[in-house]
Amino acid sequence: MTPTYKVIPQYRPETRTTRSSQAAEAFDQPDAEPLGSRRVFTQVAHDLYGTKDVQDAITASYVWMADQIGHISLGLLPTLLFGWIWKLLCTHWKLDDVWSIGGCVVIALAVFANWISKERQDYVDTYKRAIKRFAFDSSDIKWNVKTALLYFGIGGLLALGALIGWPWLLGALLLSLWPGFRVAFWWLRRKLAFQQAGLPYLYRLTNFSGLITDEAVAAVAGLCALKERPIVLWKVLFARDVIEEVEPVTCRHLLITGPLRSGKTSLAVGIGTEFAFALGIGRYLSAAKLMELKTGPQDANKTVPSEMDYDDGRVLWPLIECDLLIVDDVDGGLPTGTAPVISATRPLEFAAALKAGDGPAPLAGLGGKRTVWVLGNTTTVAEWKMVIARLMDVWEDEIMTIQLQPAPPQPTG
Repeated sequence: MTPTYKVIPQYRPETRTTRSSQAAEAFDQPDAEPLGSRRVFTQVAHDLYGTKDVQDAITASYVWMADQIGHISLGLLPTLLFGWIWKLLCTHWKLDDVWSIGGCVVIALAVFANWISKERQDYVDTYKRAIKRFAFDSSDIKWNVKTALLYFGIGGLLALGALIGWPWLLGALLLSLWPGFRVAFWWLRRKLAFQQAGLPYLYRLTNFSGLITDEAVAAVAGLCALKERPIVLWKVLFARDVIEEVEPVTCRHLLITGPLRSGKTSLAVGIGTEFAFALGIGRYLSAAKLMELKTGPQDANKTVPSEMDYDDGRVLWPLIECDLLIVDDVDGGLPTGTAPVISATRPLEFAAALKAGDGPAPLAGLGGKRTVWVLGNTTTVAEWKMVIARLMDVWEDEIMTIQLQPAPPQPTG
């Protein structure tokens, strides 16, 4: 049966491969699902055994795993410490096992209750900080809180089992394996989608503070498949994590412009982040990098164009397979301090460079996909819009212009 997902062959330079990561890649297959278990497992193996982050680019998947180990430790260590002290006191006071075990259970519950209180306060603080020009996705934040509590709870359960006896420890370990693994797989798929998009940082649209029209908000939300997705634990544990294909409602192409500090790059990165969390295959890069990839010499190690790209220590989605392309700094805008932004790259020069390498419409493959173009010079919007439309072989009115303005300063009183 033909797979319904994209076929994106994996690619990593041999010079970065260790014996452990070679064993992991032997599990991988060229036609594996891009965000399936094989690719997630391979990435985890590379994060844990392939290289050291002090010598290479740190990955979002590695950071997430480190966070969860920290959560397990914060549930495990306090429970072990206070439980051990309690058991010593029980021995000193000559209390029986009922008191010893009962006290350990109370300690484990008290530690867990402390983390519940902390996570609840974090949720409240996150909600207050959100600007909410875009919908606040409470389901994502709640699921993040539940995930942290799950790993806090696993740590506390393991500590409690160790305090009571080894059969209880073994039972706690077996009970924790499945939920710990399934929840990790759910999150690691999204971290993989984020890091392979090449996004410079994680930014959720609900935190966007620039001035933007309601029409633009609707267009952005439709483009990046932004919507509230309630996440239920039992579905994560026992159901398939299906990738939803959502067609853009308003438009497929956005041209974002505005003065300095209006949030152009933040909005573009937010679009990429939300698309990655919806398990979309997107790519963020500068206009200079786009020209380099389209007109420069091809990587001799890549056997097919649909193989992953390798750039600055990161493995990224290949341009040819991306459903969303975000091109930042299109005009190479340079702030002068007093005068308006000066374009370092002119539209016709940009078009000529791309056409020289790949014909009159070198970006025609993007016409039916989704694109975001970030422009610094607000005075050349019409010229850039015309050039971009011709490069993608689409009509100019298929590209929606979003004009941003800086948010007014907040009162300090």
